[in-house]
Amino acid sequence: MFDINANIKAWSDYLREKGQLKETDLMEMEEHLKDEIDDLKKAGLSEEEAFLISVKRFGNINQISGEFSKLSTESFWKQLVVDEGDASQKQRQTRNLLLVIAFSLIAGTLAKIPQIFGLDFLGNQQVFYLVKNLSLFIFPLVAIYFMVNHPSSKRRKTWILIIFVLAALLVNVYPYQQNGSTIFLTSFHLPIFLWLLVGISYLGDEWKSSRKRMDFLRLTGETFIYGVLVFCGLMVFNLFTIFIFSALNIDLSEFMFENIMVYGSFGVMMIAVYLAEAKKSIIENFAPILAKIFSPLFLVTMIAFLISMALSGKTPFLERNYLIGFDFMLVLVLGLVLYVISSRKAYDKPNLFDGLNLALILTALTIDAIALSAILFRLSTYGITPNKIAALGENIILFINLGGLAWMYVLYLRGKIEFAKLERFQTEYLYVFAGWTAIVALLFPLLFGFI
Repeated sequence: MFDINANIKAWSDYLREKGQLKETDLMEMEEHLKDEIDDLKKAGLSEEEAFLISVKRFGNINQISGEFSKLSTESFWKQLVVDEGDASQKQRQTRNLLLVIAFSLIAGTLAKIPQIFGLDFLGNQQVFYLVKNLSLFIFPLVAIYFMVNHPSSKRRKTWILIIFVLAALLVNVYPYQQNGSTIFLTSFHLPIFLWLLVGISYLGDEWKSSRKRMDFLRLTGETFIYGVLVFCGLMVFNLFTIFIFSALNIDLSEFMFENIMVYGSFGVMMIAVYLAEAKKSIIENFAPILAKIFSPLFLVTMIAFLISMALSGKTPFLERNYLIGFDFMLVLVLGLVLYVISSRKAYDKPNLFDGLNLALILTALTIDAIALSAILFRLSTYGITPNKIAALGENIILFINLGGLAWMYVLYLRGKIEFAKLERFQTEYLYVFAGWTAIVALLFPLLFGFI
């Protein structure tokens, strides 16, 4: 049965996702659409017929509904208002697919270049090389992919590419000590910094838009999800190929893992980005569903963890691995919180899941306070090391971030501020993360003598 209210909401949601109209304008357009529908119903048309014709009329005015119809899951809409012969759209899709293939091959080839010089993929020297350069093989190409699809000034594009080149030069010129602290810090922080740099490519000329920055956070989460799914498919394909050829006494394991897995792994990244980008404006987005499933699960798990820690008497003050686990948990929780925020419609009224997200943030704040106390204790007891200073800085940054989010959530739930203000705070805080990860990845080695 045709649901007129659900379809009107889907239509207006799409316009909101485009981020080019004010809420007052959207409300006015929605009212105008309803008036059109009422007039057509009075003329004897059914709700579905009236809706389709009204949407089509809006498309003739501003091409708005034509774009919306291309993204709708209703095949009937596509038949009515979408020009299947849209040559420019098909050309753009073909170009993007070719870029995905080309960039996957380029990244895989860059990763295999060391083999030309006789370096063993599994040897210590080669692992050391990949630890420093793995993200540099693919992230600049992802940035270029976004530059092609998102308008941006030549100056901004040039600076982004210069930063990538400088980062590549520094991490390969630095005389790191084998298995030292600073190489570990660089390998962990450099990919985060480079991915945030990719985000600037994604934002393009809209880099000041908090809504667009929030879109990048959502795209990051969905890229990760797609990547996991596609990578699992790649693993199944490899194992299946090895298995069927083993029946012929042909061992393809070495070939598959040294070639298909190398090129395929970079292909997974490009495919995941392509899929997340291609569906970024689709209303039937699974981000809200995943957020509603995992936020309460994480909240219950973290509360249970705190209770278990209190009952067991174990603390992170003396156990280094325990403290690392604390920080890893905080990063995951912050990622989930950001994903929940990015999946939420800014115009929605406060609901149960906003309360759950606030509870999740407060629980994470408690854990972060414990972690900060443990780090300060270890600094005063065991002295200064690069790892401890990096952990201290990250936990302080996380604490401020979580504290700011908690305070703004309270104000929002009390009706003191709009949700857009909370989004703006979080998206602007991304620059703090970018700055800190750059410092740890590129300046810490200099400050601590590459130990």
